[in-house]
Amino acid sequence: MKTALIGFCEVHKIYSDTNLGCAQRIKTGLDSVFQKEQKAIILEDDTLPNSSFFKFCEFCLNRYDNDQSVYHISGCNFFPNSSETISSYYLTSIVNIWGWATWARAWNKYDMQMKSWNSQDKLSFLKHWCTTNQQLKDTHAMFELHCENTDPWTWDYQWVYTCWLNHGLSILPSKNLVQNLGMGPQGTHTKFEKQQGPYPASLQELKFPLVQPIKKRDFGFENDYYKNTRIHFLNKIKTFIKKILNI
Repeated sequence: MKTALIGFCEVHKIYSDTNLGCAQRIKTGLDSVFQKEQKAIILEDDTLPNSSFFKFCEFCLNRYDNDQSVYHISGCNFFPNSSETISSYYLTSIVNIWGWATWARAWNKYDMQMKSWNSQDKLSFLKHWCTTNQQLKDTHAMFELHCENTDPWTWDYQWVYTCWLNHGLSILPSKNLVQNLGMGPQGTHTKFEKQQGPYPASLQELKFPLVQPIKKRDFGFENDYYKNTRIHFLNKIKTFIKKILNI
């Protein structure tokens, strides 16, 4: 660990002596952070936040500090037009990790091996959290893949499971506050032959003061959000077919 003073901030830099891979490095890095801090904002090196992202996270971290029903704060909203409600953010099961924040009280329950998954009533558990059959099917496959996996390729499905296992909701902004710039040849999980443009395409700003959500878990927003997911997937198939047919 290295420590430096920059302006009024004390910066701690934590390095591993060996390449631990994406999953283990995220875990060990955040374990170190939450040994010292009670709350944190997390950005990976290929994410670009709007400046209002930090103010949004700060507000939510303080507002829900002692609320055991909230585990995660998302900065990325893939479909910011999913709902026409006037709320500035939603309480939801959707856990996006391109720019996010959480508390030590939540992260300390993280289990990368998901050891309790095999003792769950899996179908009932997933039906409670998943709003579409496709989401349930995909999530089940990922949970099965990562349960008791000693060498996982990613860490985020285990974090989703941690949130859901502890009845922890996610806060999702009504605007998209973070873009991913790392979709291309150098990407780890978002790998493409050619460099892609920022995703989502639009980086937006959230206006303050925030309008508080009315619903504790907004199922209407979740349904609209996943409808957009299906439309997005169908558009990708159409684009692929057109490319093959040269039309």
